[in-house]
Amino acid sequence: MGFHHSLLRFVGIISFSLLVVACSSKPVHEPDLPEQVYYDKAQQAIADNLPVTAIKHLKDLDSRYPFGEYSTRAELDLIYAQYEAGEYIAAHATADRFIKNYPNHELLDYVYYMRALSTYTGTQTLVARYLNIDPSDRDSKEFTQSFNELGDLLARYPNSQYAPDAKARMQHLREILARHETQVAFYYLKRQAPLSALRRSQEVIQHYPSSLAVERALAISVQSYYDLNQEDLAKLNISVLQNNYPNTEYLDESGNFIALSLPSDADPGFLYWITFGLID
Repeated sequence: MGFHHSLLRFVGIISFSLLVVACSSKPVHEPDLPEQVYYDKAQQAIADNLPVTAIKHLKDLDSRYPFGEYSTRAELDLIYAQYEAGEYIAAHATADRFIKNYPNHELLDYVYYMRALSTYTGTQTLVARYLNIDPSDRDSKEFTQSFNELGDLLARYPNSQYAPDAKARMQHLREILARHETQVAFYYLKRQAPLSALRRSQEVIQHYPSSLAVERALAISVQSYYDLNQEDLAKLNISVLQNNYPNTEYLDESGNFIALSLPSDADPGFLYWITFGLID
């Protein structure tokens, strides 16, 4: 009898404990607030430089009032808040969604600008920011995407208030992309692949003719032609180099080409592979 009594008591305690746990884990449903309250809270958070808090209020508004009076403005503010919070991928996705849903909105130039800016800023990684790594040493995919998105803004809204900033950023990106191509071209020279080096250096000359990287690209072209035993083409590029850069470091006082210094080892090793020449 005592054993059965103890067993029943034990079972009762366990059942009560499970009931308490179940009750305590039950999600608490917060009552819906008026739409404007969520929007005003988000605006106050943005004003107080609390973008993460603003994101919460804006998402609450969207989930409770997806077709409300403030829904469109909330989406615009969400792009900004996500950008300010460093959530660049999310800001880009929100901007893409807005462009798709509101193709004729009066502030669409702002959305295109924020989309491009999210990609642009997202390219500045912690490594590049704190270790002072030249961004041209990295993969150029994100820079190309940002360049194209800024160009898309300018093509659609050439008179936008964001156009001057977009042009300045495109100029900066153009220099990065040109330097990247010369880095890759020089890498191919180190790998004793002059034809590949020539193709990449010519990309710079043809597509980024006003960039500062053209001088080095011409030098790489000259070296590549010599390595390919194309002396006439090498001399032609030397004349272009001399005419456009009379004080170039790649020609001596007599106008003779100074061969680029390359390592004797054809395989620069793993670190060079992953840093595009930053670490030899």
